[in-house]
Amino acid sequence: MDQVNGKALYAGIDLGGTKILTVIEDGERNVLAKTKIPTEASRGVGVVMDNIARSLEMSCKEAGISPDRLAGIGIGVPGPVNYEKGLVYDCPNLSGWKNIEVRRLLNERWNVPVMVENDARVAGLAETRIGAAKGLRHVFYITVSTGIGSAIIIDGKIYHGADGAAGEFGQMKLLDGSVLEQKFAGPAIERLFGVSTTQLAELIKKNDPGAKRALKHLTDGTGTFLANIVTLLDPQIIVVGGGVSQLGKLILQPIREKVSSLAFSIGAKNVKIVPAALATDSGALGAAELLFD
Repeated sequence: MDQVNGKALYAGIDLGGTKILTVIEDGERNVLAKTKIPTEASRGVGVVMDNIARSLEMSCKEAGISPDRLAGIGIGVPGPVNYEKGLVYDCPNLSGWKNIEVRRLLNERWNVPVMVENDARVAGLAETRIGAAKGLRHVFYITVSTGIGSAIIIDGKIYHGADGAAGEFGQMKLLDGSVLEQKFAGPAIERLFGVSTTQLAELIKKNDPGAKRALKHLTDGTGTFLANIVTLLDPQIIVVGGGVSQLGKLILQPIREKVSSLAFSIGAKNVKIVPAALATDSGALGAAELLFD
């Protein structure tokens, strides 16, 4: 394999509904190149795969390496996956993405090791190994934006469960038959209260009653369900990512109070609840982390 300064290089790809972010790292996790291009999600699987390839080629060129000489490629995708087979079951935000063999399609271009994983899981992995939860063994990661995703990280590795589907926090059923993200993700807040989560902080400064109700709904609901997670898993830390994490103490402090008051666990008083540290790079960095297992 090609090396730069004697070090093997790895690619991490974050496939999103609107953009593809690719990084090239060496084995010491130094980022040597980073490329962001549009996904063009509505144009179908072929176009998106071509864009993934183009993003990778652009980053490799910047890093001074040919893609087929990489030590490995990791990719995080916005949907459920079979990580052992490199198969993506469904990506609702990508047109036609059902049962797509991403590993095979990438290997048709470059015969290098490929790891495929859910985007929230790779973000959680990155936050555990190099971000807000670095050095901790028992981590729960949650991202709240247009949807709600999560990851369980134990001893620095993603916990998949018996069938590879563990950690789907946003899909937990509510008593009315809906799921968590249908009530507490960004689009739900806007639908129920007419307020975008990006507007909450500014509107609350103006004492807007609708924004206050929206924030209470968001923190009460998220905090209650995270209290159940603390009761069930007893994590050392909960890392909150996604768009709502930008609200800072406005959202984190009420969630901390709710978890502390409701969780049936000694951990309720000890668990840290903190914002994510890696911002929009967490998905690509976490995808590269798949290769360091």
